[in-house]
Amino acid sequence: MRAFFPLVVGAGIIQFLIPSTLHNIIQEFHLGEGEGGLLPLVYFAGMMLSCVLITRLLQKLSVKTLIISGAALVSISLIATSLSQWFAPFIPLLFLAGFGNGTLIILPGLYATNVLRDKSAGAQSALFVFLSVGTILGPLLPGLIEHLQISWRWTFAFPGFLVLLLVIPVAITRLEHMGRVEILSFRFVREMVSFDRRFFIGLVGALTLAGGGAQGISMWLVTFLENARGMVLGSAHLVLCGFAAGMLLGRLACGHVTTKGFSVYKTLLTITGGSAVLVLLAPLSHDATVDTVLFPVAALFLAGIAPLLLAAAAVYPKSESPSAYSLFYIAMSIGGAIIPYAVGHAFELVGAVAAMSSISVLLVGLLGCLLFIRRELPIREHAYYRAFAG
Repeated sequence: MRAFFPLVVGAGIIQFLIPSTLHNIIQEFHLGEGEGGLLPLVYFAGMMLSCVLITRLLQKLSVKTLIISGAALVSISLIATSLSQWFAPFIPLLFLAGFGNGTLIILPGLYATNVLRDKSAGAQSALFVFLSVGTILGPLLPGLIEHLQISWRWTFAFPGFLVLLLVIPVAITRLEHMGRVEILSFRFVREMVSFDRRFFIGLVGALTLAGGGAQGISMWLVTFLENARGMVLGSAHLVLCGFAAGMLLGRLACGHVTTKGFSVYKTLLTITGGSAVLVLLAPLSHDATVDTVLFPVAALFLAGIAPLLLAAAAVYPKSESPSAYSLFYIAMSIGGAIIPYAVGHAFELVGAVAAMSSISVLLVGLLGCLLFIRRELPIREHAYYRAFAG
């Protein structure tokens, strides 16, 4: 697992490229916020496709081969994006970057779920911690570039070269062989639903809203702070770093849930409710200093939601758990694609403050999904239960 950690950091850096440069791209190509919202939509569409295809690719290729291929695809796409002089090429290039980066993020999680099994929750938390380190580092370079008034295109070019270095530990490490992996298919989804319908529906809904809520905030935070709060060039990126740092600290704290015997379900209810209140209040303050504090504090609550929900993939049998993890990550990616796009249109229709505060409504919906489940996430209860026939 340690060989994956540097690469996951790089994937986190890449994950925050669009949030860090969205306002630059909008200004460069004279776009509206609604048009700018296409960029995260396309990027996460690429991630979704990688989630859909990953179990099929694992039938023919090894984890190491897929990781190296994904890193190469990300590198080529980002460098080409940095050279593009027109907006139109951004669409297919970001799609490819999303596809490649999706493999870098999801494959370590699949590997942990399949190989580690009962220890997978701790491994998921560790992976998300390193992903958070990348998201902290991600805005620093764009902020420095903007402050020095250097071309924002270097924000894409530098990670394109960096990812080739970060994949080296995986390339030289001998990985455990993954067991048989069930291909993600409609039949598989039906079997998952039949296993525990209420649990499945509530979990998918919660993951969709969790992914969309976190991405909606991070994607538009810099634009919001510079446009609505008048922050100077580069300062808003530091707040985005603070938001990512809050995610890191929150995930470290929630990692103890799996080792100290705390209730996963009650923890999720608490952090979801807290994040909804903070996300509602932060944009309403009309004070940049208050925003600088409240958004990172909200991240502390938001951080643990996704890892704790994704760890529930381990309740399914070993051969099915990678497909379950992929399906749950697809749900997160759908939210990450659609909700930031909708927030961009809300910026144009109702203004920046109302658009950012509206994300709290999604978190209330997430709370509703958890209440729909109505019981402790059955990670221990079903961990070794053979759910499907055959």
